[in-house]
Amino acid sequence: MVGAVFGIGFTEMILVGIVILLLFSPRELPGMMKTLAQVYGSIRRTAEEFRAQVMDADELREPIEEIRAAYHGTKQELMSAQDLARRELGRARSEAMKAQQKLAELAREESRREAPALKGRVSAKDKLDDDPPAVAATPTTPPAPATPTAATPATAAPATTSPAPANDRSDAA
Repeated sequence: MVGAVFGIGFTEMILVGIVILLLFSPRELPGMMKTLAQVYGSIRRTAEEFRAQVMDADELREPIEEIRAAYHGTKQELMSAQDLARRELGRARSEAMKAQQKLAELAREESRREAPALKGRVSAKDKLDDDPPAVAATPTTPPAPATPTAATPATAAPATTSPAPANDRSDAA
């Protein structure tokens, strides 16, 4: 865009020029432009002098330098904290990956251990279908004696008694 200055397009500039020509005569325009340029120059010089005085003043220079030093120190602290956080995050990631690999390895070993046991269970189940239930039902517990023997008279006596003592109590009452 050729005539765009301060967001004003070419047609707007022409319109402003026509309005200025209507308000002021062509003889007054050069003097007005000269005065406008002088005012603009004096404002600009005043701003430059003010900025130079502020930058040269010792009492203002120290706080500015302190602010700059604090800014740079804080920036360095933030960058070092960021680097530390990144390192810690990397360590945590590697530890998590190691733990995940260890869990996977343990799961594989557990499945290897269970595989033969499952095969043994499956074959025992197959035996259950072929053998009588009494033999295969309790392979891990010792068989209970079916009849009382002479060696254990104390265990045989309670088996032969009936629940009569409970009835005797009800009769006595």
